[in-house]
Amino acid sequence: MRRADWQLQLSAFVQERSDRPFDWGSNDCCTFAAGAVEALTGRNPMAGIESYATEFGALRMVEEGGGLHALATSLLGASVSPLLAAVGDVVLVMNAGREMLAVCNGTNAIAPGMSGGIVALGMNAALAAWKI
Repeated sequence: MRRADWQLQLSAFVQERSDRPFDWGSNDCCTFAAGAVEALTGRNPMAGIESYATEFGALRMVEEGGGLHALATSLLGASVSPLLAAVGDVVLVMNAGREMLAVCNGTNAIAPGMSGGIVALGMNAALAAWKI
């Protein structure tokens, strides 16, 4: 369930993350999506996941979770069509031939960029979504 002030919380979260460099385990696609969910609901879906600090650790977490879609489903519930995504929902997108998690901002899917900051991808890149 979303907090009453979820829009303010999400905006503050995105603003704070917009200046942070990409960092495996603290500001990557999974931790960004989990942080957005926490901003919206007060609950971090990755709270029970073993931490990682490298790309190898992230890949191992995803592989052990059965792939990014399966991992997100285990943490967020059943996925829906990306056509149903609304502001704050988590989406699975393709970026440069690679799957990643992002957050719908209404018109785009946003996530931390590898070179820092936030990248925005068109929602047409979305493969699945999770309602938050």
